[in-house]
Amino acid sequence: MTVKQNVSITVCLLIITSVCSAVYAQGQVVPPGRLVVDFTNRESRSISLRLGSTDGITAEMNFAVIDSVGSQIAEFFPYEIMTDRFWSGPLAPEEFVKVRTGDIVVIINLIQEEAARLRKQFHERMIVLKEENRKRRMEFIEEEKMELEELINDLDVESVHLKNDLKSLQEKLRREKDQIKRQVDDLQDQIVELRDERSELYSERDDLLEKRESLLKRSTPPQDRISDLNVEITDLDREIGKFNIDIDELRVDIRDMREETRDLEDEIREVREEKRELELEKKDLNLELRELDRELDRLIRSAP
Repeated sequence: MTVKQNVSITVCLLIITSVCSAVYAQGQVVPPGRLVVDFTNRESRSISLRLGSTDGITAEMNFAVIDSVGSQIAEFFPYEIMTDRFWSGPLAPEEFVKVRTGDIVVIINLIQEEAARLRKQFHERMIVLKEENRKRRMEFIEEEKMELEELINDLDVESVHLKNDLKSLQEKLRREKDQIKRQVDDLQDQIVELRDERSELYSERDDLLEKRESLLKRSTPPQDRISDLNVEITDLDREIGKFNIDIDELRVDIRDMREETRDLEDEIREVREEKRELELEKKDLNLELRELDRELDRLIRSAP
């Protein structure tokens, strides 16, 4: 560090102490000591200090930012005063780029004309900055609108696809239902025929059982005849069992066919739900788009 830099910093600190002490002696609550830039806001080109109304900060005060070599970077006054912090108005662009968090801030005394000039400059900058922000916001809204319109267009295209898919699935379901109905009717006819044939076997078996029961009631049952009846009854039971298996298999086929239509119906419900969600999403996007249009209209009407 050079001798010149040491002298500049020493002078700066003496200025801070003497000015703050003077203000403090005048009845202000601002504590003496090191004041520094606490935050910077690039969008508003403003800076803040960790001092507020409780510290006696008023809009009539004037401050200056000092760089590391003791040179004054910018002058400002409290524009927005809170309890424990205050913000400046917009600095000039060439001044703001030089300010860093932690830069030293001093309270300065300005004559009435200089203070008025400073506030006039800030007012003019506010008008310019407001217009810049307005135009920037309009550009942003236009970009947002384009993106939303593209999204809505994509959803419209997707909606048409879903509508076609739904129509295709419904037509496929109608054809399958017609086809399955014919097949199920044929299978049910087969089941009726098998049941009729099985019923005849049951009747024949009942007759054999009655005959066997009658023979068993004799005092001397003819064992040979009874054995023959038992063989016939067993054969009939076997045939009846085969009929039962065939009938059960036909019932399974009918169930599987009907299950196919249920799968298609589930798919149709899913497509309908997807289409409903898409319409809700498009509705939300259109609401968003209308809100952007209203904001854009307000910004256009607020042009100076």
